[in-house]
Amino acid sequence: MSSGIKEQNEMNEEKIRRRKSERWQRGRRTPAPFNLSNDEMIFLKKNTRYDEEEIKDWYRGFRNDCPDGTLTKKKILEMYEVILPNANSSLFVDQIFRIFDKDGNGTIDFKEFMMATDMTASGTVEEKLRWAFKMYDEDSSGTIEMSEMTDIIGTLYEMEGISRECAVARAKKIFMELDVNGDGEISEEEFVKGCLKDQGLVRLLNAGGEEEVSLLDNGDEGGE
Repeated sequence: MSSGIKEQNEMNEEKIRRRKSERWQRGRRTPAPFNLSNDEMIFLKKNTRYDEEEIKDWYRGFRNDCPDGTLTKKKILEMYEVILPNANSSLFVDQIFRIFDKDGNGTIDFKEFMMATDMTASGTVEEKLRWAFKMYDEDSSGTIEMSEMTDIIGTLYEMEGISRECAVARAKKIFMELDVNGDGEISEEEFVKGCLKDQGLVRLLNAGGEEEVSLLDNGDEGGE
């Protein structure tokens, strides 16, 4: 397929994805009353890329589909399959609920949904990596261990249909390169710096899995 046709197909797919997302944001039925608290609005404007009107649009769709103000794992999976059609959404949704569903009742609220949506749909590669790091730094210590590193990169790769074996091999290589003092831990800055040197992972996060990547390159291509 020529590059021109490929680019046009990608543009068409993006337009379809955007229309589907916008239809859900605005709701399929009569708009529900807007009663998001002022504190929640301020928080979302400060911590996401959305402005007030966009947040209201998302909230109306959320309330129409989730009138009790909570979102189930099944419903959010349906949404991410529209927003991120090329990804293995079930893996990502599992991670969202592991972080946000603190009481284990199987639901998350609107604010938590918006935080996750903002990062996955519009974040830069570095922002996605920092967000992924925080997902696994459960005690907020600012460091992660080897097992947590493999979980992070394994999830990122598996979301795009890449084998777990390749992900684990890459994670171990990055970790060993960064853990220079051998204490078995690396910081957020070390994690981000190391992952950004992995061109396969960078291309994967940039392209949403549409590019064929080599996961077994030397990890230093294009690095400092």
